[in-house]
Amino acid sequence: MRTTYYNPSTLEVKFAQALEDLTPQLESKLDEGERVIEIESVLDADNPMVIYRLEDKEGDVHEVVVQIIQRPDHIIK
Repeated sequence: MRTTYYNPSTLEVKFAQALEDLTPQLESKLDEGERVIEIESVLDADNPMVIYRLEDKEGDVHEVVVQIIQRPDHIIK
């Protein structure tokens, strides 16, 4: 079946939710003293996002934004 609705698609939303659920595993890959302090999921956007607020070893706060973009079927070869 071809996807007919991409804004956002169910696959994009579920993938973004999975990324949020994987936060403990992702955090375990960071260096000692670095940690995830907050997560914001924007699931109703055209391209869903998971925004990670991170704290580094020096206590500085940073944001990493993961945006999920599903390409339409006709682009995939």
